[in-house]
Amino acid sequence: METIFTPSEAAAFVQLPEKQVYSELEYRVIPSVPNSPRLPFAALIYLRALKEVNFTFSVDYRSLLYQRLLEALDRRMSSLEIGKFFTLHLDAIALELSDIITRFKDWQKRLVTDSNIMGGETVFPNSRLTVRRIGSMLERGESSEVIREDYPYLSQEDLEFAQIYVRAYPSVSGLTHRDYL
Repeated sequence: METIFTPSEAAAFVQLPEKQVYSELEYRVIPSVPNSPRLPFAALIYLRALKEVNFTFSVDYRSLLYQRLLEALDRRMSSLEIGKFFTLHLDAIALELSDIITRFKDWQKRLVTDSNIMGGETVFPNSRLTVRRIGSMLERGESSEVIREDYPYLSQEDLEFAQIYVRAYPSVSGLTHRDYL
C-alpha cells in the first residue's frame, strides 16, 4: 500500500492517541514524508505494533525498531524477531491494516457531502445525520446499542467507521474531511 497518511489518520487507523503519533514524528523515530507531516504505510505497521506491545521503549530503541522494521519490509520478510521472546508478525499487521483502510475508504465513498445538506457536513446516505455527530457520540462514550436504537438504519460498520472518521478528520471550523486530502 503506497498511500501516505496524516498523523490524525494514522492515529485513527491504529487506535493510538494522536499525541503519541506526533511524539514519534517529533523525536524523529518516524521521519515524515518530505515537506509535510505525512506517514507511509510502514509507519502505520510500526505504530500498530507499538500499540499491541503496550510497553514503553526508549527513543533510541524505537528508532532502531523502526529501522529494522523498514529493512524487514524491504526484504519482504513476514516477521521480525526483536528479541528472544518477541516477534512481530509483519504480514498479519499489514493485512489487518490494509483491510481496515480499504473497508474505510469504500465506506467513505458512500457518504454524502453536499453544500445544500447540513451546511456541507458529511452525512450518511439518504439522511441528514452527520457522520461527525455519530462519531462524536461514540467518542464521548455513548454505547452502540443506544445509538442504533435511535438510528436503526446505521450498521455496525457505520458506527465503527464514524468513530475512525472523527479521529482521522478532527473538526476544524469551516473545513471538511475533503480539505485534508
